Amino acid sequence: MEVNSSDDGGDSPETPSPENMTTVSHHYFGDSNASYDAISITVIESMKEEYGLFVWPCSVILAEYVWQHRSRFKGLTVLELGAGTSLPGLVAAKVGADVILTDESDRLEV
Repeated sequence: MEVNSSDDGGDSPETPSPENMTTVSHHYFGDSNASYDAISITVIESMKEEYGLFVWPCSVILAEYVWQHRSRFKGLTVLELGAGTSLPGLVAAKVGADVILTDESDRLEV
């Protein structure tokens, strides 16, 4: 998480600014015994009050489903609506699907 420093020269402690609160989440999919068949995805998340730019728990569950059923997704076209951080779509792409990710068009960072 980033912390903004105070520029006022005062003795105020450093406090996180909601505009710059970011974190990184790491997601590993695969069998611990078979590292040749595993993927790792790192997502930079924005912890703003807006809800689309962090990995939701249901996104992790859906991504795990895609991983567990990866043979079904290979070669398919997948459309992820309101993708946000795109974790399920990224997993689908890594297992061989042709993926289209969509979200708000005015958000260049997505």
